[in-house]
Amino acid sequence: APHLSIRIVPLTTRDPRGLLDAETADMAVGHFPAVLADLTARAQAGTLVPHEHRRLYGGRQRWPSLGRYVAVMRKDHPLAWMPLTLEHYCAAQHLLVSFSGRAYGFIDEALAALGRERHIVLTVNQYTTAARVVSQSDLVTVLPRHFVPITGIQHQLQVHPLPLEVQAVHVDALWHKRGPNRAAYEWLLQALNRATLKAFSQ
Repeated sequence: APHLSIRIVPLTTRDPRGLLDAETADMAVGHFPAVLADLTARAQAGTLVPHEHRRLYGGRQRWPSLGRYVAVMRKDHPLAWMPLTLEHYCAAQHLLVSFSGRAYGFIDEALAALGRERHIVLTVNQYTTAARVVSQSDLVTVLPRHFVPITGIQHQLQVHPLPLEVQAVHVDALWHKRGPNRAAYEWLLQALNRATLKAFSQ
């Protein structure tokens, strides 16, 4: 696509429809379960729905490692070489990857359903930064399992299964129907699908 320009901006909200409506962005890519549920409910009620969406990848059904999250800490962390129980996990100090800076994520939602909580002392907005910080501290973070080798410091990290069940995170594309060029959307969706196949089928 020699004449195409793409600009990527941080997504700091769980509901990007305002950005799409204001034409601040043409497409949002991320995990939007509440938004998709609302769009489905509106469509079923016969309400005009101005947005479209498509699942880019759906977690463990197609790629078993995709959508699986793990607890990550430094190799000599006090919890590194013992079973990571829910009690130990909740008692630890945590780093959360949060694109908005909000110190509450889907892990916290799963803990809340069990009547538990964790102590988040730091948020960052990149997985790579999270890995670097926990490799040099006593903090524990959660990363996608497939991302750990990409950090480049896998040998400095200890990985544990999470001591609680969490749902696989689906990633969807969302855009406004009034977009100026449907062919451009289709090209981008196909490019994202090709990249996903390449990354997760190896």
